Amino acid sequence: MEHEEATIESPRLARNRDTFIVVTMVAAAHAVNHANVALMPILYPAIMGNLHFDYSQLGLLLSISRIFGQGFQWLAGYMGQFFKRKTLVGFGAIFQGIFMGLTGSSASFIQLTVWQSLNRLAGSPQHPNGNALILEHFGKEARGRALAAHYAGGNVGTVFVPMIGAGLLAWLGWRGATAIFALPGIVIGSLLLLLVHEERHGGAVAGGKAEKPHLGKETLLVLKKRNMLFILLAQAFAAGGRGLGVLITFVPLYLSQHLGLSTINTGLLYTSMLIGSIVGPALAGIISDRLRQRKFVLVTSYLGSTALTLLFIHAGHSSWGLPLVLFVLGCFVYAESPLLQSLAADSTEELPKDMVFGVYFTIGFGSGALWVFLLGLVVEKFGFLPAFYVMATSYMMGALWIFFLKPGSATTPANA
Repeated sequence: MEHEEATIESPRLARNRDTFIVVTMVAAAHAVNHANVALMPILYPAIMGNLHFDYSQLGLLLSISRIFGQGFQWLAGYMGQFFKRKTLVGFGAIFQGIFMGLTGSSASFIQLTVWQSLNRLAGSPQHPNGNALILEHFGKEARGRALAAHYAGGNVGTVFVPMIGAGLLAWLGWRGATAIFALPGIVIGSLLLLLVHEERHGGAVAGGKAEKPHLGKETLLVLKKRNMLFILLAQAFAAGGRGLGVLITFVPLYLSQHLGLSTINTGLLYTSMLIGSIVGPALAGIISDRLRQRKFVLVTSYLGSTALTLLFIHAGHSSWGLPLVLFVLGCFVYAESPLLQSLAADSTEELPKDMVFGVYFTIGFGSGALWVFLLGLVVEKFGFLPAFYVMATSYMMGALWIFFLKPGSATTPANA
């Protein structure tokens, strides 16, 4: 009898081990992805002085590199139907490391732009293919916390990089810092390829039959889903206050330029928000799975983001309260993304998840880039406070679109 029980339990234990390895390695690759993005703003002042280019050229570099990294999410999702997801994510992390190292060899603005654009391009499979790989190992009842773990893993890279990057910059210079940051991508990507087990093969579909994927047809199938359309609209509107695109840019500027806080105090307050970006998604994922009502949890997150944004700008110079306000703000704002991703997966059960997330992230990152540009204009012409009012309003607009979701798989995952 004991032998039979051990035989029965063994496959389950093996699945649990595989699942843990998948989430850990994909989240680690996500941390590397974010670390690459978070490092460069720290290095840009030194790079600009060394390579002799101005802020207008810096803006051009950021625009071009984001086109490569964000505009190709759609294509990465499509490629996920031809290649194993672990291959795309693993080699993506490796080449991110290589191109980050080559960034340190740049002798001109053009070379810097090329290496940074290729670095972003190499990282493009992380979101669509990484999410799809994780969902392959999880049922609907655990989807929220699985995607939250992936998202929070990326934010770990964001939290610790400012401190580490600044230290490496002072010690080794910007070229040495990029060389050091090349190593995690190469190591994590290699481990992911070696450790992650993936049975799925490109082009496989339900029923065991293989069909040749069609980019345009499958994109239309995603966009024809009623709930998915409202999810994409919520994502596009709420991108006006999204953590990685907007808050990460304007909160430090507001603290230093509007409130006049020192660099140290700005850094500490900024870090408190980023810590919230780890805690919030993790809690939201667990709560949404247990309540089995992602719609309710997401709307709560949006409304909480609105309230905390308004509280933040009216807290004034009460520095004793700002750390707590920013921490809770980070919890609410950054919880949105994994919840919305879970809803997207719930709404498109029969469609290839690589393609679903390819469309999802292309629209999300594209709208986010537009919002950053528009909010920059608002800050320049009217100041920081109107810009934060726009951010608060964007969360409410996101909540409004989510109200239109039909009951079913997108709102009650366990009942689908």
